[in-house]
Amino acid sequence: MRHPRPDSIRLKPLQRYFLYAVVALLFFSGVAWAYWNYLAVSPGDFETSAKTWAMKLHGAAAMAILVLIGMLLTGHVRFAWRAGRNRLNGSVFLSAFAVLTITGYGLYYAGGERLRAWTSWIHLAIGLVLPILLLIHIFLGRRTRPLGQSRTRSRLASQGATDRHPKPFTTNPNTALSEASNNAEFRVAHRPLL
Repeated sequence: MRHPRPDSIRLKPLQRYFLYAVVALLFFSGVAWAYWNYLAVSPGDFETSAKTWAMKLHGAAAMAILVLIGMLLTGHVRFAWRAGRNRLNGSVFLSAFAVLTITGYGLYYAGGERLRAWTSWIHLAIGLVLPILLLIHIFLGRRTRPLGQSRTRSRLASQGATDRHPKPFTTNPNTALSEASNNAEFRVAHRPLL
């Protein structure tokens, strides 16, 4: 089985920032809606309008996060699972998204007020915990990173850069020959299987 490169597990900066932005939009629009729905004392025109816009933003961000989760499943999740990294926490994180997706669907189509109320509270509770789960996932992901792989080294590897500090030129032909043979042996031992 071919092992993934460490830089294939890490999200590219644009993907990471877009994911964080969509999760933040989901969280804050959900919190705003919950505030105006449950805690607002005397809802006026502004509160009603704000609650409506919060729900519209939340729905749009929910569609975007489903696309992003599909992107993560094909790359980040697959490669990390093969490498055996952060499996338990990643499974909890994906399970939370699955419950949010099911309960979000249930908020629109669940029959009966009692079922709808339970669905709403489950969705709200998991949604409030989601940023904490994301921070834990990031922290544990960094801890499971192979030794010697720093953020800079991984970023440079993903951009195709080689060594940041090249070795000085040697004039000794024996040293140059042994380095060349070591590099050739490394390439043969680590060539792709497919």
